[in-house]
Amino acid sequence: MIVQGRRESAFNSLPRLVRWLLVPLCYYAGAKLGVAVAAMPEGVSILWPPNSVLLTAMLLGRSRDIPVIAALGIAAEVAADLPTFSLPEALVFGVANALEATVTCLLLKAWHFDPRLATLADLRKFLIAGPLIGATLAAALGAAVYSQYRGGQTSYFEFLRVWLMGDAMGLLIFTPLLLSLALGRDGPREHATTNRLSLTDGMVVLLAVVLLGMLVLQRGATLWGMHVAPVLVIPCVVYLAARFDLRVVSASVAVAGVAIAYATAHDRQPFGDLPPHEASMRAQEFILSMSLLGLGLAALLGQLKARRNELRLANERLDQVNRSLELRVAERTAQLDESNRQLQRLAMTDSLTGLANRRAFFAAAHSAVEIALRHERPLALMMIDIDHFKSINDAHGHAAGDCVLQHMAATLRALVRSTDTLARYGGEEFVLLAPETGLDSALALARRMGDALRDHPMWVEAGPITVTASFGVTALGGPDDDIDRLIKRADEALYECKAAGRDRAIAAAPPESRMPLPSKAP
Repeated sequence: MIVQGRRESAFNSLPRLVRWLLVPLCYYAGAKLGVAVAAMPEGVSILWPPNSVLLTAMLLGRSRDIPVIAALGIAAEVAADLPTFSLPEALVFGVANALEATVTCLLLKAWHFDPRLATLADLRKFLIAGPLIGATLAAALGAAVYSQYRGGQTSYFEFLRVWLMGDAMGLLIFTPLLLSLALGRDGPREHATTNRLSLTDGMVVLLAVVLLGMLVLQRGATLWGMHVAPVLVIPCVVYLAARFDLRVVSASVAVAGVAIAYATAHDRQPFGDLPPHEASMRAQEFILSMSLLGLGLAALLGQLKARRNELRLANERLDQVNRSLELRVAERTAQLDESNRQLQRLAMTDSLTGLANRRAFFAAAHSAVEIALRHERPLALMMIDIDHFKSINDAHGHAAGDCVLQHMAATLRALVRSTDTLARYGGEEFVLLAPETGLDSALALARRMGDALRDHPMWVEAGPITVTASFGVTALGGPDDDIDRLIKRADEALYECKAAGRDRAIAAAPPESRMPLPSKAP
């Protein structure tokens, strides 16, 4: 098989014995068809189909099978010719035809010919190798035999011309048909909707059948007083070539060619009242033109459809790649956003306690103070310091100190609202910003926090540890107040707590009404 990677042809799928029987039988039938339909009075056929059988079998078969196929063709030629020609004549005719098919096949294989005739390049290779080179070689040998044995009034060059054109027409018409039937439809039926027979298609086919029928059945056929010329069939062939694939086109060309050849050989005068040799020449010229036009147009449109299909597939692959790329970009973007959120959380969160860190606190505090001042709403701030934290670290180790910080954070977090901002300010210091909270309410909250710490000691390996803390509380003052002044006042209140013995809460009022308030005794 010449086309690599394609599915096996129907011919190659047959058992070897069946193939060896099928080749001579089809050749014999083609020879009889050529003699019965298109033979000149001298015996040379206008249209010679059997060589296309040999060429098709050689193209579809293996290279080592070519001699066997050639021998089978010679035997079939002798069997078909013996009633009419002598044995030497039949042998030479068989050798000429086998030589034609063999040379054509070897040239096409060397040129990497695609038997589907899918492109104009393949059609060009086929025309050069078969109707031109192969048919010329066979015609030179066959015409010499005709001139030697049955010359008559016909010259060698006339025999050469008729033989050459007959073989060329046979190859050109029947080889594409046999190849397309053997190979079948290639690839998915993506254009099946365009190949369904429409009403217009039926009318065109009916018109072609009527025209060919008139040419075959009537001598000098006329319609409404006008001569019916074979050229009227060409628009039908062109229409079918534009609508259907190579199988339909090659079948149409074959039917039309056989009909024209029959009408010419049987004196139906499709080209008018002409001498036999001139009529046969007109018929061959017409069949050649019609075949080249139909097959060329079919190959061109097939090539365009293939390119369009390749472009469509390429666009689908590109769309798929784009969708995949967009999906990956979206995934990477989501991952990046999540990473940024995690980094932001890490940058704004204390890793040990899980509370907001100092940076996050100030980011929230500036906004909260601005809102409270603008709307004249209360806001409280609380500085919290764990009592004797260094002693805990010294006595129980830094791991216990970390546990104390976590215990502190958990205890305080349980007592604040979701709108409050509780943060680790640094070391063992914590800070609380409480919107919509006055000084008295903030002081009461600090006392509850101190009570909660005392009531819930923390357990370490050495036993329970009672954690206490000092609270410095203040509230937002007039319009000139800000977060820095709040922290400063809360720090001052915290220092007073430490000076007063720790484990208590002291409130620092705004400057115009500063009033320390001791916490509840332990």
